[in-house]
Amino acid sequence: MRISTLALILGAAALPMATTPAAAQVTGSLRIGGHGAALTINSYDANKYGDWHTSYRHWSPVTVYTLNGQYYNHSVRGARAVQVYRQNGSYFMPPRDDKWNGFDHRYNYRHRPNDDDYNHVHPGT
Repeated sequence: MRISTLALILGAAALPMATTPAAAQVTGSLRIGGHGAALTINSYDANKYGDWHTSYRHWSPVTVYTLNGQYYNHSVRGARAVQVYRQNGSYFMPPRDDKWNGFDHRYNYRHRPNDDDYNHVHPGT
């Protein structure tokens, strides 16, 4: 009887440890149908994002994917990669100034937006 009581106590003590995630545990997500939530991409606005000559260092270049005028943060079948910027949770197109081309060495100019991309964004603010 003593052994079964001890085993019960040890088993109850080990139960909380069995429910904690292991260090090598992997999590993931699965999208079933649709493409998920579309991103809002804004136009570049110097009043909101700062003058590009000095503020671009605070922007993070990111690749989004466009399909039928919608933008997604993950690859979608048939979508085209477009490089935009992100700052404080807001996504926006790069400046359209001719002097911008080649200015930011972190930016992937092969995926720069085309005219159609600039026509499918929110005006900003």
